[in-house]
Amino acid sequence: THSPSPSSSSSPFNGIDKSIPIPHPYAYCKDESIVGAEFYIMEYVKGRIFVDPRMPSMGSMEERVEAYHDAIRVLSNIHNVPWWNIGLEKHGGRNAIAAISSRNGSNDNGKKKNTPTYVERQLQRLLQVASKQSELMKSSHNNTTTTNSTNNSTNNTPKDQNNMEQIEQSLLSMAKQLHHHAAHTPNPYGLLHGDYKIDNLIFHPTKPKVMAVLDWELSTMGDGYCDVANLCMMYFMPSLDKGWGIAGLGGMNLNGTGIPTRNQVLVTYCDCSHHHHHQNKMMKPQKQQQQQQQLPQSLMLRPANLEEATAWAGFYLSFLFFKNCVIVHGVAQRASSGVASSAMAHRVAELLPEMVRLARMIWEEYPPPAVGTGSDDSGKSGYSKL
Repeated sequence: THSPSPSSSSSPFNGIDKSIPIPHPYAYCKDESIVGAEFYIMEYVKGRIFVDPRMPSMGSMEERVEAYHDAIRVLSNIHNVPWWNIGLEKHGGRNAIAAISSRNGSNDNGKKKNTPTYVERQLQRLLQVASKQSELMKSSHNNTTTTNSTNNSTNNTPKDQNNMEQIEQSLLSMAKQLHHHAAHTPNPYGLLHGDYKIDNLIFHPTKPKVMAVLDWELSTMGDGYCDVANLCMMYFMPSLDKGWGIAGLGGMNLNGTGIPTRNQVLVTYCDCSHHHHHQNKMMKPQKQQQQQQQLPQSLMLRPANLEEATAWAGFYLSFLFFKNCVIVHGVAQRASSGVASSAMAHRVAELLPEMVRLARMIWEEYPPPAVGTGSDDSGKSGYSKL
């Protein structure tokens, strides 16, 4: 028998399908003694996973058009979940309502306290992670240098160390640039998937329809434009045959493929968002509308704005590439210390210079809107060094 699950539910309205298809979770076990770790059991969803965003096995151009439209629709559905009605106030470990309420007062100078944006908070965390990784890498290098000196080995040369120091300086420079603009981001608030991309979706076995969204471990509450940027990273990543180990659409001529351009992704996403808000006004019970109106204004769901989304698209892409640079930097750290000794780990670590170059290229080609100089606190909160 097939148990009812969110993946088989749909909107009762005659407009946009507002369902979020997920595998039904059957059980969750906290007892680590059973298999050595916490675990859960979920429904098996039959379908297709496209590792390659070109979707080469999709039947036709028209089906690719529909498949991508459905993927973007589902992403908009995620961002428009009425989180305050389903117990997600503390999802991601932070109670945004309480945080904003605590900042409604003034600081010691009599000025109103500003709540950091989602990207500001993420940047601080990423820099803390990168700083720790850098310390561990330097410690590992010093230990290896001592060992190699004894064994007359030439691994981990000073040249390697200098190259890594240059990369880390580039990361720090990027962080400062991002930080300067982060406080001015649109900063919409809602449920985030955290790693939304084509290969984290299961499509119907024969139809261009999303049947399940996978890999929710990075889900939190925050800025939905980050999910959109995560999906759009594929336009800058090289194809699978370039040897990066991940597939992208970089350099591909999309004409006649049915794959949307990056701008078309933004247009479709904003259209879906506006459909949501139009339906919500028309169909949502008055009680639910009143509940949302009681939220702080910055936490209310609002329709995505195409002009805003387009203007800030480059910034969010740069931020997501920076985030992935920090992740790859961590792989490099573990590979250098011998914790991650697989050939794949070393191959991923070798991609770090190219990832940094790509992040810088996106910033230069798609700069964010100009913002005032204001007070520069980039020397604080870990922005001075890694």
